[in-house]
Amino acid sequence: MTGRERINLAVQHKETDRVPIDCGAIRSSGIAAQAYVALLKSLQIEEPVRMFDFQQQLAYPGKKIRERFHIDAVNAGQGFLLNDADWKPWVLNNGDPCKIPAYLNLEQDKDGTVRLNTASGLNVGVKTRNSLYTNQTYWPYGDLPAIPEQLHQKDLQSHLWSVPCSPFHLDIDNESQYRKFLQGLKQFYQNTEEAVTLSLGFSLFEVGSFLRKLENFLVDIYTDRRGTERLLDYLLDIYMRKLDRMLPDISDSVDIITFGDDLGTQDNLWIAPELVEELFIPRYKKMWDYVHSNSDCKVFLHSCGAICSIIGKLIDAGLDILNPVQTSAAGMEPEKLKKEFGNDITFWGGGCDTKEILPFGTPEEVRTHVKRRIELFSRNGGFVFNQIHNIQANIPPENIIALYDAACE
Repeated sequence: MTGRERINLAVQHKETDRVPIDCGAIRSSGIAAQAYVALLKSLQIEEPVRMFDFQQQLAYPGKKIRERFHIDAVNAGQGFLLNDADWKPWVLNNGDPCKIPAYLNLEQDKDGTVRLNTASGLNVGVKTRNSLYTNQTYWPYGDLPAIPEQLHQKDLQSHLWSVPCSPFHLDIDNESQYRKFLQGLKQFYQNTEEAVTLSLGFSLFEVGSFLRKLENFLVDIYTDRRGTERLLDYLLDIYMRKLDRMLPDISDSVDIITFGDDLGTQDNLWIAPELVEELFIPRYKKMWDYVHSNSDCKVFLHSCGAICSIIGKLIDAGLDILNPVQTSAAGMEPEKLKKEFGNDITFWGGGCDTKEILPFGTPEEVRTHVKRRIELFSRNGGFVFNQIHNIQANIPPENIIALYDAACE
């Protein structure tokens, strides 16, 4: 059974020969570059270290690692930037070398501070010398008293998370680059047996906070309903036009379309559940219905935190797959999630606690924990194994090995 077959069966809640495994199919299910280098050294595997995500310092899991750990899904971005000239050298915080995409516009100060700029030169993020992440520095509407009446698409390309990962370093509104995008996807799909995920993001709540600053956008939601809906509809219109352009051409080259919108905190939703239902659920439904009506792709949502109170509404809106299944958040106990929603959705994640077990447990504790989670989540299908969010830079390689070996066993 191929990885693609295994994933597709699991998402349909059908029997597979083993639980499908993911590492790095999206930007929230992968591995930090420093941890990846340590893992390669521990396994004595020689493979290029390509840090594709500068904001989170994430590395692509290479083919040898994916084969070693029997990984069943892969990010479509790995079908691009295939030439040496597409990458440039970089040095991680601990001195380990790696490669980063050549298209990134970076400036480095003498003290080691790195400034991440848009292609036009606008500084949108800063990574200090010892930081493992890049912090947002510019919010297009952050200093305005309210959401502006006139919204501009250029502003959507002027925040930290608008600096793209492959394949969206290509401009799909440019005809020649769009053709490269389609060709790369098709070739990659034909040359791999893994399930291929295409990360669109298409966030609503998160992009609102990226444009306005989180505290401003939270106030907007409660005090400026008209402005909030104007912004959300503006975003939705852009997303729908992109879906309309892409879906007819990519439906035979992608298995899973991934969206992302972090709606939860450790203890609750960011906003009242009735506001999520009124403002966001109908707009998600419009996008997800369009995907289902125009392709065979499955709809995947990454949303961190305590979101149990709206999972049923997400399912009703057409969600097929939920990630990262943050079982350490309030109300997200795995037994509860499986009992209430396990017949209606696929849990992609929740396979290992990354707050306590993976960083601080012994390899044996990791193995025991993983096997317990698999026994719980995998009953009657609807489960793809992944740890809760990304493997961080400080995770011991022996625990990473225990994580994936236990999943395969």
